[in-house]
Amino acid sequence: MESAEKLEMLEPKQPTEDVKKWQEKVLSYHHLVRRWTSYFWKINKAYLYSYEDLEQTIWYILMVGLQEFDGRGDEEQFLNWYIRNKIVSVIMYGKKPPKCVHLPFTPIRFDYLSPDDLAEVNELFYSDLDGE
Repeated sequence: MESAEKLEMLEPKQPTEDVKKWQEKVLSYHHLVRRWTSYFWKINKAYLYSYEDLEQTIWYILMVGLQEFDGRGDEEQFLNWYIRNKIVSVIMYGKKPPKCVHLPFTPIRFDYLSPDDLAEVNELFYSDLDGE
């Protein structure tokens, strides 16, 4: 391979115009993400991993909401409603974020449970001791 070809392979690919437009559109709703993250952090921080995890979850919900918006009505009002309802479902009802199927995530903190405290785990690991 010639050095020019190697150099070309190492250069980062420029985002297409569609990707740039999408990024600009998503980032234009930064104020919604900041508002909802602050609001839900203030009332639920004892149950959440971190402010950053909550913020990332809300960014994800915003992007799904942008894809779901069908053009009827005001986009920002729809996103406001969508983010609020979806994050309430995630935090209060333990639902998965929308369209999150294969690798679900959550900003909710789960208390640590020692395997010693869990009878089923003890039975699984120590079942061979029953015969002695």
